[in-house]
Amino acid sequence: MVQSIRSVLAVPSAYNLWWNLVGGPAWAKVLVRDYVQPRVGARILDIGCGPGTIAGYLPATEYTGFDLSPRYIGMARKRFPQAQFVCERVSQFSLAKQRSFDIALAFGIVHHLDDPEAGQLFKIAYDALESGGKLVTVDPVFTTDQAPAARWLLTRDRGEYVRNEGGYVKIASQVFTNIKASIRHDLLRIPYTHLILECVR
Repeated sequence: MVQSIRSVLAVPSAYNLWWNLVGGPAWAKVLVRDYVQPRVGARILDIGCGPGTIAGYLPATEYTGFDLSPRYIGMARKRFPQAQFVCERVSQFSLAKQRSFDIALAFGIVHHLDDPEAGQLFKIAYDALESGGKLVTVDPVFTTDQAPAARWLLTRDRGEYVRNEGGYVKIASQVFTNIKASIRHDLLRIPYTHLILECVR
């Protein structure tokens, strides 16, 4: 499905440096606490997990992450041996072999996908979730009230499909009917605007 599920910083060491410089740890804590809200023992599917960083901010869960990058997956397996990591394209990931999930995550992924690919991601997440399960996505978003510096950074993002809120919601609503959208300007140390979607099956 996806030519590059993670077309952000391809070198794990560079990714980790960037992550810490821009305030990634605080970003992750807020997302887990306020939006993911996992219970202990929850079954979590992380779509485009990169080096598995978010796993370090979760309670004891049954975590499965997958990503296209062998370097990311190799690092993730070393850092979090208790978790399961799969190096595959989204379309090749066999959900039939997995248990249904309580939570699916797609952090920084949708804005790298065109509309049909993004729609497929939402469908894959929907099919993977238990009834009442939740998909949480996080992506950069254009808004009318964002700082000029934030807009400048977003126009230079490697993702070719940064959208406004309506653009993301339109795609998600082709699959999910229960969607909550939240816009945050304060998650990183640099000027940036994020859209968080909570989509309940």
